[in-house]
Amino acid sequence: MVVGGAISAVAATRTIETSTTLELQFWVSPDLPAAYVSTRQPGRQWTTHDFLVLLRESAEDGDLLVSNPVSLTVPVSFEVEDVREPVFVAAPVAAPPARPLSESPSGRASCCSVRGMWDQRAAQRAVSAEMREVIKDAKTQFGLTHEGPITINIAYTLGGLGVRYREAFGETLEELPSTCSFQRGQHIFIGPECRTDETVIAREWFVRAVKVPYLSTRWVGVAMFEYYWYWYINGEPPSVRDDRYRSAIFHEPATDFREGRAHDDLMAAAALFAIESYGTFEDWLVFYNDILGGAETGAAFEAAFGIELVRFYGEFEAWAARQRANMLSLAYGSCREAAQFIAARSAEDGGGFPDFRVPLEFDHDADGYVCEGFSAFQREDLVCIVAGEEE
Repeated sequence: MVVGGAISAVAATRTIETSTTLELQFWVSPDLPAAYVSTRQPGRQWTTHDFLVLLRESAEDGDLLVSNPVSLTVPVSFEVEDVREPVFVAAPVAAPPARPLSESPSGRASCCSVRGMWDQRAAQRAVSAEMREVIKDAKTQFGLTHEGPITINIAYTLGGLGVRYREAFGETLEELPSTCSFQRGQHIFIGPECRTDETVIAREWFVRAVKVPYLSTRWVGVAMFEYYWYWYINGEPPSVRDDRYRSAIFHEPATDFREGRAHDDLMAAAALFAIESYGTFEDWLVFYNDILGGAETGAAFEAAFGIELVRFYGEFEAWAARQRANMLSLAYGSCREAAQFIAARSAEDGGGFPDFRVPLEFDHDADGYVCEGFSAFQREDLVCIVAGEEE
């Protein structure tokens, strides 16, 4: 109620729907029909108010106690986009010419200019510092860096993010590609919901560093990004036997890869199959760099791995078919059945089983795991409570 009243007072010409959560606790004395009241906003400290609420027997129900109405003053803080920024305006704005999407970034690497939220310098510094930390870690671990400058665009609201885009490219987006994050050219756009998410910031940089949008053979860029991203997040290189890639092999025809319409996970699975079957990651780097230099895909693949690309397609498809047959033979019909024979993920990891192990169950959150209600616990985390001697 406090938030709604505050916003409507300064926005008489438009309606803004919002909500807030206020937690309350009542401390009732067993000796005196009275109570103290404590309140807090989520994530804040409890505040116990300095008054006592007297309770009396209810006239409607003699078994209940009731008080007079109580008014509370609770401080509320929230971010509001600067009203000087229109949400989406079709009028053209002069801007530097945008880099074509097919043109790769070039020049000495630099980071990072931050645009938006100019009255919140701490927020600007935080997102820039996080990006710099990612760049430093990737350089140290993998020798990976990016080319050219990076501009990070942030805003209090999605409407403000649309304004950032229009300022950068001189055109208005009818719909943002993502409400979380996306990029074009040297510009990375991070929405309000993801501005403090370290993994989102890192993900956007890795996409930029391996030049995913600019490679002529898209699956090479996608696979390179997945390899580095998995390594960065998990501390070890990925394997084609990881659940994510096995799930892609189980659910999608392997021929989609040859035909150019495969999901990103299937693209990564095919690349991992090539690395593990014909060579090493160093061979893959040779292939990737040749593609960056404009080499034809088939010739570059054969030069790096010593096998024709068309043969690789056929061998990957045959291998994937065998893997899928094996996974089908080991699948279970329900969560309860699976729990009798295989260990679930830990509760800390979210619980459940890979979706290809229990294919008839629905993956409600589309994370590749089903039956999240089933979890494995460490023995020291289990507590046995004995209610009585006979139980």
